[in-house]
Formats: sequence, C-alpha cells, structure tokens
Amino acid sequence: MDKENENVVNNETEEKEVQEENVKVEEVTETTTEENSTKEAEEVENQAETTEEEKVEEVEKEKDVEAVSETEEETKSEEKTEEKKEDKKEAKEAKKEEAEKTEKKKEEKKEIKALEKKVKKVNSEKIVMASIIIGILVIAFGLFGFYFYNTNLKPVVRFEGGSVTTSDFNVYYKTFAPMLQYYGYPADEIPKQIAQKAGIDMIILKRAKDAGVTLSAEDKAKVDEIFNDESQVEQFVNEGIDVAKMKQLYYNDYTITAYLEKLADEAKDEDVIKYIKENSGEDADLYGYDTSHILFKTTDDSTGSELSEDKVAEVKAKAEAALKRALAGEDFAALAKELSEDTGTKENGGQYTMYMDGNTYTEYSDAVKNLKEGEITAALVKSEAGYHIIKLNKKIENGRAKNKTEREEFVDEDINKLSEELDVDETYLKKLVAKISGTSAEESDTETNVDTTTDGETTEDTQSTDATTTDSTDATQTTTTEQNAQ
Repeated sequence: MDKENENVVNNETEEKEVQEENVKVEEVTETTTEENSTKEAEEVENQAETTEEEKVEEVEKEKDVEAVSETEEETKSEEKTEEKKEDKKEAKEAKKEEAEKTEKKKEEKKEIKALEKKVKKVNSEKIVMASIIIGILVIAFGLFGFYFYNTNLKPVVRFEGGSVTTSDFNVYYKTFAPMLQYYGYPADEIPKQIAQKAGIDMIILKRAKDAGVTLSAEDKAKVDEIFNDESQVEQFVNEGIDVAKMKQLYYNDYTITAYLEKLADEAKDEDVIKYIKENSGEDADLYGYDTSHILFKTTDDSTGSELSEDKVAEVKAKAEAALKRALAGEDFAALAKELSEDTGTKENGGQYTMYMDGNTYTEYSDAVKNLKEGEITAALVKSEAGYHIIKLNKKIENGRAKNKTEREEFVDEDINKLSEELDVDETYLKKLVAKISGTSAEESDTETNVDTTTDGETTEDTQSTDATTTDSTDATQTTTTEQNAQ
C-alpha cells in the first residue's frame, strides 16, 4: 500500500513537472512570436518609407526631364529662327547678285554695240595696214625658222637613217680640232675628218642601241663628276660650246667605247689572225709569249730623264746581284715581288704577256725570241726603261689572236669603212668652219699647215707595263672625249 501511495505521489509530481515545462515552452513560444511580429512590423514600416522616398525621387526626375525637354525645344526654336534669318539674308544677296549680273550684261551689250560702230568705221587703209603687219610677222617668223635651221638643224653629214646637224658638228669641231692640229693634220683635212668621225659615231650609237649596249652607271657617274666641276663647265661656256650637247657627247663616247670593246671581245680568233697576216705578212710571228721580268730603272721617275753615270752603275750592280740569285734557282716570282721596280707587273710576280707586234721594246723582244720555255736570260737586258732580267714561261701557239691591241685594230678597220656610207656636204662644211673659226671661206682655203708637234718628245706607253713597251700611239686612232678635254 505504501508502495502504491508512493507511486501515486511520484506520478503526480512528474505530471506537475511536465505541466510546468509545458507552461515554460508556451511562454517562450509567445515571446518569440511577439518578437517576430515586432520585426515584421518594423520591416513593413521601413519598406513603406523606402517606397515613399522612391516615389519622391521619380517625381523629381520627371520634373528634370520636362525641364530639359523644354530647354531643347527653346534651343530648336532659336535655331529655326536663325536659319530663317540666314535664308532671308542669302535670298537678298542672290537678288543683289542677279541685279548686278543684269546690269553687267547691259553694260556689255552697250560696249559691243559701241565696238560694232567702231568696226564699221574702219576704212580700207587700216585693213591694208593690218595685212602688212601680219605679213611682216610671218616673214619674221620665217626668217627666225630659217636662221634656227641653219645654226642648229641643217645637216652637215647625212647617212641612212640620220644626220649630223650643225649644232652637233659645232661641238665636235671645237673639241677635236685642237687635237688634230697638235698632231700635225693638214688644216684643210681636219673639218672633213671631224665630220666623218661625228657621222661614224652616230652610226655606232645606233648599232650599240640595237645590240643592247647602254651607258653603265659607273661611266655615267664619271661624266657627271666632270660636269659638276664649275671650272670645267665655265671653260666649255667660254669656248662657245653647248654644255648640254657636250655632256651628251661624253655619254655617247663611253657608250661607243663599251660597244667597241664588246665587238673586240666577241671577234673570232681566226678572223683576227687573218687580219694580222694581211697587215704584218704571212710569215708574221703569231705566238703569244708568257714572260716574267724584273726591272731596275735607269730613269728618274719625276723627270723621265736618264740617271747619271754613277747612279746607273749602282743600278746595274743591284741588277747583276739579282740575276745571280735568279740563275742560282731562287723563286723568280718572289724575286720580282721583292726587287722589281715595274709597278705594273711587280705584284703579279713580274708576269707580262707580250706579242711580236712592235709594241714592246726591241731589246726585250729580241731576248725573248732566243729563250726556251723555262729559261732565264744569262745576262742583263738593257732598254730605255732600265735593266731587265727576263724569263720565258711559255710560248702559246696563235696566242697573238688574243692581243687586245690588235683585236681592237681589227674592229677599228671595219668601223673606219663606215665612212663610205657618209655623205658630207663639203661646201656647207667649209662655210660652217669659217664661221666657227671666225675666218672667211677664202682664208680657210689658203690656210697653211702648222706643225705643232714637239721635237724628239716621246710618250711612254703604259698600256700593259710602264717599262716593257714602246710608244706606239697613233694620232689617227680614236681618242676618248675625256682625254681630249683634258
């Protein structure tokens, strides 16, 4: 019983505790609900305030937009007003211009009518006078044309496809006449010689063009350098030479030279050999001689005169010492580089190819003839240049066909035949030369020849070497314009 009472009491106690717990939970729940309600009320209130502010802002923006629109409309209205003013102004100006044009036309009509009245009053005498004036002008222009033709365009030389004009010949004559006079050409032959040269040059230029030969950039630069020299140009002007034509003459000369070199290079060896035999005889020596030499000069480089006997003896002693070394078997090319005074062959071991064409010192040629291949002269060979030690390296059969001098002569022979294609107006030529030189045609006929060559002077030929060749310059050979001008 006691246990049951005890259990009852315990159950009641637990029930009370449960009830109390439930009361606490309900209180907490109510509190939480109240807090949530308060927060929700605050949020609603805040949202309402925000919405009110946004509405105010939107109203203000609408007011601003309306203000801007009103401003733009006012601006457009002002612009339209200005445009109307400009249009009115332009319309007024247009009317004014139209009025001025109308007035101008009226004035022009008046002037035309006045002129018509004047023209009607012109009498026959004035018409005749006008005709005379026109006739005089026609004659004047005709005379000018005739004068211009005679002083510039009238042909001196004619050939198929072209001519040498007066102005062309003028330049040629003033350039080449002094040279031909220097070499002793008869005065009465010089004009025709120059006229023929001018004609031949023009034929060659045409052939060069057909062959595709043109002035090289290097040669053009050489000519331009000459004509950039004010003193040289002034000299041409003082001599009455047309500078532009003179410059073209230089250009032409270089082109002609290039074309002739091309012909010489392309010439057939058998044709060159035939030419040599025709000019030097069937028994002509046709070998090419590959030689080397060591030179000890016996002339003064600055004056070209022979050294004193004492100096020559010293030179000979040096040459004999070198000869002993060469005959002893020392390398000949090395000795030439060390000792030779021939600047043209020294750096090449003294190598010099020669031909029996008369362009080499006789003493040198004779010594070579007596040598065998690989042999050195047993004694010194004395020429005008000095003492030589000579070695024959090789004899080349028909090597003379490669002789540059004779190949050029072979080409020149054909070129000189071109003179047969020229028609020289000798009567006009005589008058023209008299005019250029300032003499009458009669004086020109009676002019005597003057020998202006110097006595006993020779020029050392430096074509291949400055010590192994003799002077073989022929005044009749073509000389470059540049050399003539100098």
